[in-house]
Amino acid sequence: MAARVMVFAKIKREDADAFELLRRREPADPDDEPLSYILLSEWESKDAFLTWEESTAHIAKRSPMHPYWAGTNERIIYDVAHAIKPSS
Repeated sequence: MAARVMVFAKIKREDADAFELLRRREPADPDDEPLSYILLSEWESKDAFLTWEESTAHIAKRSPMHPYWAGTNERIIYDVAHAIKPSS
């Protein structure tokens, strides 16, 4: 079953300009808290995500971001029960 993962993160104000480690980043609510972000990814399955998350390659890529986080990040994994595919 396909899965979607959302990570809710906050960046330290003093490091906001340095947070360019992600290819695409979008503020969660730019009017309320410009340093809050939601990272969304889609996966073939929950197990595929969890395997990747604990992989050496991912740990090496995420480690440089740790100093920029403000507090703890929240992660939610959703199973995709039904997907509507556009007609061709």
